[in-house]
Amino acid sequence: MKKQTYVLGKNKIFVERFSPKEKKFKEPLLFVHGSFGGAFMWNKIVKYLTGKGFECVIFSLRGHKPSARVNLSIVGMEDYVYDIELVVRELELKNPVVIGHSMAGLLVLMYAKKVGSSIKSIISIDPSPSVEVQGAGDSEVIENIPLTYNVTDAGLPLNPLRAMKMMPDIGMMDAMKMRMKLGIESGKARRDRKKGISIPKNLINIPLLIIGGELGKSVPFGISIESDRKMANYYDADFVEIKGATHPGILMGKYAEKTAEAISNWVKK
Repeated sequence: MKKQTYVLGKNKIFVERFSPKEKKFKEPLLFVHGSFGGAFMWNKIVKYLTGKGFECVIFSLRGHKPSARVNLSIVGMEDYVYDIELVVRELELKNPVVIGHSMAGLLVLMYAKKVGSSIKSIISIDPSPSVEVQGAGDSEVIENIPLTYNVTDAGLPLNPLRAMKMMPDIGMMDAMKMRMKLGIESGKARRDRKKGISIPKNLINIPLLIIGGELGKSVPFGISIESDRKMANYYDADFVEIKGATHPGILMGKYAEKTAEAISNWVKK
């Protein structure tokens, strides 16, 4: 496996590109992380998929480590979509499969709505719902969302034993490493999602897979399996449920390989 590292654009977006010894799939896989996270969240998934012959690209959105710090209080969902565009353009990724988790599960749909058939397909893992599925949020609650917030503000307990009860599929060491790497998130981007982002299903004209974690709602900032199913039903998407997986654990826990297998099997079809 060959790894290349890049720093792109004025916001110094951190990117890693992994090339397998023997490439068995023509199109690259581009991975976009969710709230608080970074490129590191995909490490288990990418290790598995690169071993299967896929070229994989991971990156950290602006303001997320190790990309440069920015004023996240003014960063919205469209800004994050631009980060995806930047990586695709600068690395000259041709017809990529674009994969997003949580907040980025919605970002990749926004990106697909914008660029259409220039990407091969989309995979949305425990995605934040579109307004067509969720409806618009309460305006008073939306206005109370802070300028920026962290995973503790979002409800993950500081007590490690209490936190681990919410994430039974993640081992103690992995949970501690994750907690140390998670950063702050944009309140503006969260307000954008709560107000409702419209992605009519007639504007998504490429194959779509939605992957949901059975225990996605075990953490306060997670996405329920019921929401995942509603998204799949609305967009006429293929759907895979990962049994036993929590919202962060679907990428970083003991069932991460199941998620990677689901990606591999679907993409190869």
